[in-house]
Amino acid sequence: MISKREEHLLSTLTETSGRFYRWIAVLLAVVLWGLYAYVHQLRHGLVVTGMRDEVSWGLYITNFVFFIGISHAGTLISAILRVTHTEWRRPITRLAEAITVFALCIGGPMVIIDLGRPERMLNLFRYGRIQSPILWDVLSVSTYLTGCILYLYIPMIPDFALLAEQSSLGAWRRRFYKKLSLGWTGSTTQWALLERAISVMAVVIIPLAISVHTVVSWIFAMTLRPGWNSSIFGPYFVVGAIYSGAAAVIFSMYVLRRVLRLQDYLEPVHFRNLGLLLLSFAMLYLYFNINEYLTMGYKFEGIEKEYLTRLFFGDYAPMFWTVQAVGVFIPALLLMAVLGLGRHQSFTIPGVALASFLAIVGAWAKRYLIVVPTLSSPFLPGQRIPWEWTHYRPTWVEWSITAAAVAVFLLIYALFSKLFPMVSVWETREPDAIPAEAEAAAPAPRGWGPISSIPIILITLTLAGASLAHAGETQKPRKPAPTALSLEWQALPADKLVSASPEEAPPDAITAGRVQHSLSQLFGQLHFGSKGGEEQKPPSAIALKATLKDERGAPVAMQAVSFSLRTSFGLVQYGSRPTNEEGKAELVVRDRRYGRYPVLVSYGGDEAFGGTRAEILVDFASRPTPALPTAGVLIAPYATAAIGLPFVIFYGIMWVVYLYAFGYLILWRMRRSGQEKHPH
Repeated sequence: MISKREEHLLSTLTETSGRFYRWIAVLLAVVLWGLYAYVHQLRHGLVVTGMRDEVSWGLYITNFVFFIGISHAGTLISAILRVTHTEWRRPITRLAEAITVFALCIGGPMVIIDLGRPERMLNLFRYGRIQSPILWDVLSVSTYLTGCILYLYIPMIPDFALLAEQSSLGAWRRRFYKKLSLGWTGSTTQWALLERAISVMAVVIIPLAISVHTVVSWIFAMTLRPGWNSSIFGPYFVVGAIYSGAAAVIFSMYVLRRVLRLQDYLEPVHFRNLGLLLLSFAMLYLYFNINEYLTMGYKFEGIEKEYLTRLFFGDYAPMFWTVQAVGVFIPALLLMAVLGLGRHQSFTIPGVALASFLAIVGAWAKRYLIVVPTLSSPFLPGQRIPWEWTHYRPTWVEWSITAAAVAVFLLIYALFSKLFPMVSVWETREPDAIPAEAEAAAPAPRGWGPISSIPIILITLTLAGASLAHAGETQKPRKPAPTALSLEWQALPADKLVSASPEEAPPDAITAGRVQHSLSQLFGQLHFGSKGGEEQKPPSAIALKATLKDERGAPVAMQAVSFSLRTSFGLVQYGSRPTNEEGKAELVVRDRRYGRYPVLVSYGGDEAFGGTRAEILVDFASRPTPALPTAGVLIAPYATAAIGLPFVIFYGIMWVVYLYAFGYLILWRMRRSGQEKHPH
């Protein structure tokens, strides 16, 4: 027997108004226009887009990161609420899990659309290297998509059996649901197997979801680009994904509640609880934003200075500050108003829905600001090249394909709502009805309600001013005595390199040794040399000797002189050394540089001696034959165990769990249980 509430829920599968068909027609028109734009791009190449050599990523990669992001909260929130046995989650799990699957189906192909030659995607599998973050991304997203499809399908099995028995549905639909039900009869054994499979999938989907967006962030963070070279990009992306994904779940709840009239299932308590969750992640996302930009802005130097200048005050400043306001501040203030103030509780549902919509729009724009400004601010600024080569402006082709991607997502979601119930029937059934008197007597929640934990981030920026005190008597300055510097160099033979002290060893060699030792503790003895075992050639060792004398030719002792190397892009500082009693300072330089470079030595001077400098041309070594590097720590010309083992083990375990939960528990044991109960 089904209740009145369930009858209304099932009626949404058969009752279709004219507005639904008009909505589908509009979405199909947008999709067809986007398909035309993509065919135009295939015929003429990426020249029809705004992407060029300098800015090679644009709207397509923005859409990829955005859709992968909103896919996380659906399954992640559903899985966490299932694991913690939160009862109010029951009406929202299916619509949240559907968002995850459909967003992944849209986000994944955006990478292929970004390619000018899509058929070359096969080269990733033919010549892919496990060291590449792009291959990590393919492995993680495909594993996650498979898990999310199973996690959506397995809890729907009892509802498929229920739909197969509904006479109000067409014959072809009943046969379709019967096939999907996998012989479900509702026996005690089948319920136990179903619950075990759901629990197993809920546990493994949580670390998998976190790993996926972490790997997506590594596509950016594993580069040396300004704005991307950050160690917090992993958690930064994960928090942003949950924030935007939770907003997508809330906004879809609001639309479905109004269109399908699901007020009996999607109650104000669901909007309130998810609104508190959204507010928590809004504050956490604000913390990560401040932490990301404050650490760069406080130093405000180097190539990141140009990047931050354009972002804070330049051509990207209007969009940047608008995104911060619309995507984070306004939703947080709106949620505080409708959830925290008693007189505004009547606006809880529309207020939370509006805040969610603003968060979704801000999340997409934020992804755009992550991708484009960094590519527009390279380490080596372009000179005497056309303006449009270094400034990205999306064309109608990119906007059309972006609109089509959103339309396809909405189209699949709308068709899904007409094929399957958007609320789980068996999960929302109540064994005992709650008395109306007890429900009416229950006091309405006021204030913030029973909040178990809300991560409130208090950010305090304290600026302290420093004053300079000028004390002492004013003395007439004395002209410092002139000095002279001479510089000579000598290439050290190989036998002297072995006896060099650890302090003189190159920094990269020290770092490589430490990393190798640490990873060897995890994976055993690892060899990071070349595949053939050949040792890496040590860097060239050059002894630089500077002599500092005064105008009479007497040595100047205990004075610091600085050594540096002049390149086409500026000076490379080697450090300073003090002069000895003979006025000499020596520095041994180990550099893998090849060719002849000018080396400078300078003395800044003091009150007694004036500053001076000298320059000499140093021949470091002859240029080697071009070839791939023969050694590496994590990145090498061959698959290293330090990269291969963690990925193979982690995602291999995920696939084994899929086989156990779906292959063994569902396809094997549950189907056999149904066949034994009803033998043919």
